[in-house]
Amino acid sequence: MRNKLQLAAFLVTAALSSQLAAQDDPNAGDPERGRILAEPCLGCHGIEGNMTTYPPYHVPRLGGQNPNYIVKALQGYAGDDRVHDGMHAQAADLTEQELRDIGAYFGGETTVEANVEVEPPESGIYCVSCHGVNGVSITTEFPHLAGQHADYLNETIRQYLEGERSDISMNAFLNMLTDEQLNELSEFYESQPGLVTAKR
Repeated sequence: MRNKLQLAAFLVTAALSSQLAAQDDPNAGDPERGRILAEPCLGCHGIEGNMTTYPPYHVPRLGGQNPNYIVKALQGYAGDDRVHDGMHAQAADLTEQELRDIGAYFGGETTVEANVEVEPPESGIYCVSCHGVNGVSITTEFPHLAGQHADYLNETIRQYLEGERSDISMNAFLNMLTDEQLNELSEFYESQPGLVTAKR
């Protein structure tokens, strides 16, 4: 199983090497400006163990998350791709540069590295091409899952399956797995060292 996952990760990494090289973006965000812009975000994302009211689940950890993914997520909340009234209100008026600044701030909170000593569940073969062998994604376009709250990951899965988030690949893979397998994956990714609660 480990050899299959490692081979899959290697092949995808090789295929995307040119894309990775192109991601040294000269227009990357300014983390210092991002720290100021992110102050409203920390009221929820800067409190370890903070939970939403309904449905109840942990607010996601953002410290160390891929900056490009944070930008993509905020764009989704600002538009119609993601449904969340509170996040829409926060993201709707941000400029493209401000989004990049916020992404750079959260992305610089910690360094997320794969724990190669631990073997993921067998169903993780469906996740490795985007999210890496142990939940550390191999490109900045996809989110790290390592260290993320399991109940938040389960809520995210529900949103994809019920159409509150839209992604053809995610929907295809998620529909291949049972509820038990999905929960097993969420718990595995939470157990891995990775994302942290952003510092206030």
